[in-house]
Amino acid sequence: MILRLGQFFLVAILITACEAPLVLTGVEEAKASTIHRTDRIQAAASKADSILVVGIGFILNSSDAGKTWSRTSPKSFPAFIGAAICPNKLQVAVSAEKTLWSSLDNGKTWQSQKLDTEEAPQHISCSPDNKIWIANSYSTLLSSSDKGLSWQKTEFEEDLFFTYLQFFDALNGVLIGEFGTVYSTVDGGLNWLQKEQPIPNEFYPMAASFIDVNNGWVAGSSGVILHTADGGSTWLKEETGSEAPLYGLSASSLGIYATGDFGTFLERQEAANGTVKWLTSDAISARFYLRAITPVNDNKVLIGGGAGTLEVLVDNGSRQLVAVNSQNEVTQ
Repeated sequence: MILRLGQFFLVAILITACEAPLVLTGVEEAKASTIHRTDRIQAAASKADSILVVGIGFILNSSDAGKTWSRTSPKSFPAFIGAAICPNKLQVAVSAEKTLWSSLDNGKTWQSQKLDTEEAPQHISCSPDNKIWIANSYSTLLSSSDKGLSWQKTEFEEDLFFTYLQFFDALNGVLIGEFGTVYSTVDGGLNWLQKEQPIPNEFYPMAASFIDVNNGWVAGSSGVILHTADGGSTWLKEETGSEAPLYGLSASSLGIYATGDFGTFLERQEAANGTVKWLTSDAISARFYLRAITPVNDNKVLIGGGAGTLEVLVDNGSRQLVAVNSQNEVTQ
């Protein structure tokens, strides 16, 4: 009888516990925040104080250099892979579903448009004359001069992926792809001339960035980075001391940086004698992959990656980057 009475009280306690109100404060706060722990950030772009960040199923916008953010989460949950901001302030993003997303009001509203192509988008950029460019699989380019209303297709008829495209002005640009392929244009993309010597070892560029028409860097698997000083005609390998796959590169007046797997963040340093070193930066500490990277104005760089990692790093005045933890400030 004592045993049965004890069992009765135990059951009563369990029932009472089950009927107690659930504390969901943390869950609700997580839903309301702009950045989620499950976010997978893929790409970023900036123009003056405006920043555009895209990931798997969401778009983030900041109009104050990363101090505050707003979030757009389309119901279709697109897998965004690239972002760009044009000089006319048009914001564009491309998703793996072969869809262009565009905004004319700094990310407050977005319009989607299915691209008329069978090829898979790999990269999106905007030239100084406000022309949208999308690099695709099977050596195909799409370009639009009317904010995406109509498109022109350029086909190279090669079985390779184009992974990067950058214009330096309205006429001069560079195009990089699989197997170390490099093209350049001097007439705004009407014609493209392939470089005689590809990047060595059939290099697959997972990231690239040029600081001017001559100097650029490409990055790939196993921590490999190569530099060109002649617009992509020749390339030299630079030692990084890392074996992590590298997914992002940023070359600007602030510095040359690379992001990659396992929280890898590298900074390029060049000595007076010309010796180059890539050093692991301690400006950010992350366990997950880092992919998105873009300079912001002349003194900041934004980095994004897995597990909702989003950091704005600022030059503290001595060419050293320090983190500015701003992603918790929310605008709706």
